[in-house]
Amino acid sequence: MNGVIVSIHRVAANGGPAEELAIVPVRTNWGIEGDYRSRADKMRQLTLIEEEVLDQVGSILGHEVALGASRRQIVVRGLDLKGMIGKQLALGAVRVDVVGPCDPCERMNETIGPGGQAALGDWAGVVCRVLTGGQLRVGDSVQVLDSVSQTP
Repeated sequence: MNGVIVSIHRVAANGGPAEELAIVPVRTNWGIEGDYRSRADKMRQLTLIEEEVLDQVGSILGHEVALGASRRQIVVRGLDLKGMIGKQLALGAVRVDVVGPCDPCERMNETIGPGGQAALGDWAGVVCRVLTGGQLRVGDSVQVLDSVSQTP
């Protein structure tokens, strides 16, 4: 079961735009360098969502949803993230612990468009803790690792 990274986004300041990047450094126990949401010792150091979910939301709303509109940092294709909670993933050279769902918030009505939060329903991706940092690139594979989550 493998997926691929189709886009990477960084938000430098609270409320700022999601900047699309081809490559980005990810720090162990931190997250994406330069992203205002990155912090040490947080469970929410990296966020992921499926491209397929954004496509479905676009179908519901009747317009294409930009890959960065969900404000999730990593968009993947070909991997059902719901089944990854409690597991570890290798995102290229980066290793993460998938700790839980990333609930959709009211901000989705602004960034995706009116009805964005409702169209996402109860699913807007996952939050992860960074176990091993490295360079993350668009096109990197996403692999499920044998190890299970080490979070309580």
